[in-house]
Amino acid sequence: MQENSFYEKLEEANHLLIYREYEEACKIYEELLKENSSAELHNNYGLALFYLDKYEEALQQFNRAIQLKENFCLPYINTGLIYLNRGEYEKAVEFLTKAITLDNKNSEAHYNIAVAYYRLNKKKEALFHYEEFIKNSGNEYVKLKESVGKIIEQIKTDLSKQESCQE
Repeated sequence: MQENSFYEKLEEANHLLIYREYEEACKIYEELLKENSSAELHNNYGLALFYLDKYEEALQQFNRAIQLKENFCLPYINTGLIYLNRGEYEKAVEFLTKAITLDNKNSEAHYNIAVAYYRLNKKKEALFHYEEFIKNSGNEYVKLKESVGKIIEQIKTDLSKQESCQE
């Protein structure tokens, strides 16, 4: 495969991923991995597999991405998402915490770890990360920020009730 052709195919696979053509994207990523191995390539392939609900295969790709580039935040977030979807919240927290240590302004990592903490009934931790999500997310999350704002208010209400009951 020629160098130009490789990057053209990579761009095509990434576009397919964006446009939710996951099966087609997977075929191209598999082909590309025969020629080149990069953390980004493994991560994107894993993401396509994730959206096809092929969690075990996706975990393998994210793990390979982490092996190739330990300071790459995205495969940690994506691994955390798999564990979050499976209800394995402690494991989700483990990977999302690592992502945040690599990029403490990553709004997606903060949002997902907040969800995991909330489901673990660790409301103070959830509150912190929901607030970090609001602080670090841009204009692309307008509706989600509104929902998170309501969640934050509810958590604050719950925490103040707990504190007044303990007095």
